[in-house]
Amino acid sequence: MSSPSRTAAFPPCPEDPCTMLDRIESPVREHAAGSLDPLFSPAAIAVLGASADPLKIGGRPIKFLKAHGYAGTILPVNPRGGEVQGLPALRSVGELPWGVDHAVVALPASAVLDAAQACADRGVKAMTVFSAGFAEVGPEGAAMQARLSALARESGMRIIGPNCMGVMNFRVGLIASFAFMVDLGLPRLGRTALVSQSGAFGGQALVMARRRGLPLGAWVTTGNECDVEMADCLAHFARDDETDVIMGYMEGCRSPDRLVHALALARERGKRVVMVKAGSSDVGRAAAQSHTGALAGNDRVFDSLFRQYGVHRADSIESFFDAAYAAGSGKRIVDGRVGVFTVSGGVGVLMADVAEQEGLDMAPLPQPAQDELRAMLPLAAVRNPVDGTAQIWSDMELFRRFLRTMLREGRYEAVVFFLTAMPYSPPLQQPLAEIFADLRREFPEPAMVLSMLAPQALQDQLADQGYLLIEDASRAIRALSALRALSRPSPGPADLASLPRVPRFPALEAANEHAAKEILARVGIPVLPERAVADLDAACAAASELDYPVALKVLSQDIVHKSEAGGVALDIADEAALREAWAAMRARVAQAAPRARIEGMLVAPMAPPGVEMILGVQRDPVFGPVVMVGMGGIYAELLDDVSLRIAPVDPEGAMNMVRELKAFPLLDGARGRPRADLDALVRAIVRLSVFAHQHADRIESIDINPFRVFEAGRGAAALDAVLLTREPEDGGRA
Repeated sequence: MSSPSRTAAFPPCPEDPCTMLDRIESPVREHAAGSLDPLFSPAAIAVLGASADPLKIGGRPIKFLKAHGYAGTILPVNPRGGEVQGLPALRSVGELPWGVDHAVVALPASAVLDAAQACADRGVKAMTVFSAGFAEVGPEGAAMQARLSALARESGMRIIGPNCMGVMNFRVGLIASFAFMVDLGLPRLGRTALVSQSGAFGGQALVMARRRGLPLGAWVTTGNECDVEMADCLAHFARDDETDVIMGYMEGCRSPDRLVHALALARERGKRVVMVKAGSSDVGRAAAQSHTGALAGNDRVFDSLFRQYGVHRADSIESFFDAAYAAGSGKRIVDGRVGVFTVSGGVGVLMADVAEQEGLDMAPLPQPAQDELRAMLPLAAVRNPVDGTAQIWSDMELFRRFLRTMLREGRYEAVVFFLTAMPYSPPLQQPLAEIFADLRREFPEPAMVLSMLAPQALQDQLADQGYLLIEDASRAIRALSALRALSRPSPGPADLASLPRVPRFPALEAANEHAAKEILARVGIPVLPERAVADLDAACAAASELDYPVALKVLSQDIVHKSEAGGVALDIADEAALREAWAAMRARVAQAAPRARIEGMLVAPMAPPGVEMILGVQRDPVFGPVVMVGMGGIYAELLDDVSLRIAPVDPEGAMNMVRELKAFPLLDGARGRPRADLDALVRAIVRLSVFAHQHADRIESIDINPFRVFEAGRGAAALDAVLLTREPEDGGRA
């Protein structure tokens, strides 16, 4: 077997028609459109299609604005004039004062374009369009929506919708919505904003937030997104000093640059983002695209993006609300050290099981603390979970001392108290309120969750003191796990200064493996010093030059999977074996792929042993080139152990990708194996990502499989490669 010293990369040649790039454009770019402040904090709001009937779509916003304390000017617009719900009505948009901040449009779709133009002519800064009948109904509606989008671009007037349920800013009493759910009551006022692409989900979420005690400061549904997109709202709340937590319900993404910028801004400003992303299945993606008109993209790419920017992705509506609720506490869980107090041993066991599944640390109390608790209550289980048993309810002073000792000595980052339904007992309610008020004052740092059934007045009192109230004990543990995930630092955008220079090719074609490797080698990805040959004599000469043993592979742009077509022969020891392998391979390939165009054969030295990986690039319909690393060779599809990132990737990001793999221990020297050359693997990932980013308009996919990583310090090499190109799109993102 040949030594690693035989691996080499083709250096950039002076005659190569390529340009070395000194500057990589950042994918984190701010969208230049105007502020959303007029939407969320208007000094005056007009309602077009205003109705005197507070039950109609044009009447509800006026009713809600008046009922919830909006202090700005409300300007009903109705062609009949007169009075609307006690307010003087204007007959047309032309009668509006110049430069009104926000106009709500509750008109038939056929009247929206004229109304929007009139608003733009009158200097209106922002519009919310309730009206349906646009892109969601067919080509004619899509054409009207395109004209609405153009008007927004040309005038600078921001438009949310059409086909949306509106905007709410509870801090200023702005209820620019027709959602009847408002009549059911609003959530507690808080520092969490909710953004939804779905109006139906947004309406349900409003009710759920109130019922679950989740405080909200703002709420918005984006509908068809003719102008203002979900990403724009995320960025708005990332800048908002009165918002700490951002909840997002996403089905698809129209503008990846806006989304990346919004998440980067939220990360930079320390905002906690909790997201539900629908469309993880093929059926779900198709449904999401049909619903929103936005591309759903590869779900794994969204996962990767969310990890990169510290977004917590919830896997259910229930966990979505629990995670946001916990995030709103402002507490941090870094090490995952959690204590559990219960009056039921069985539930304590269940909570311990969930904590282990979530990777939380149920560290036992120190032995002196255990001894102290056991002296107070001999029948208690005092390790962690701590079970006070039902006996503890008989002495509330003992209850106080017991919990105080656990909190003082356990030094937990978070504690869950499972109290069953006992707080419904009238004699216990006042003592419980006093005890937990005292504990919160004495121990302000840890996150504290009360898992209990209790009267609403007691729940409200304890919530005001900073306790999280989650009835289900398992959900309480999972909420703390989500809080831990949100407390961890995230990598953020690539460090552009650390990225290498790579050549940019004015023409990019790779008809076969050898051509693909030549391009990759010039980018700086190591390959073996192989030879492409047209006949057997040339193959023998190449093998003598490279030194036996060698590998022989068919070259054909029509044969991607050479092994399956019989187009690979390994460990060819001498010339006689090479001649025999040549003849046998020609016969196998002719039988397996009779119509394939054979361009020649590839002769290469046998590579040293190592760990076989796969490196790749795939063009995502939303985010463009996405880089992949995973276990390669025959295990690539079988194990499905891969990590993805949107290109480009810096060295730290590439190492994080490698560490995310379940098979990382194989690279890191598990069970006495030699440690692989991780530096060489990281360099290859980075260079591949920069190359893909710079040629995003022309690369469809790159598949380097296997990419063999040798022992530490001995490098790596691409043993096979396929590069598929595409025609650039004029004026569009590749």
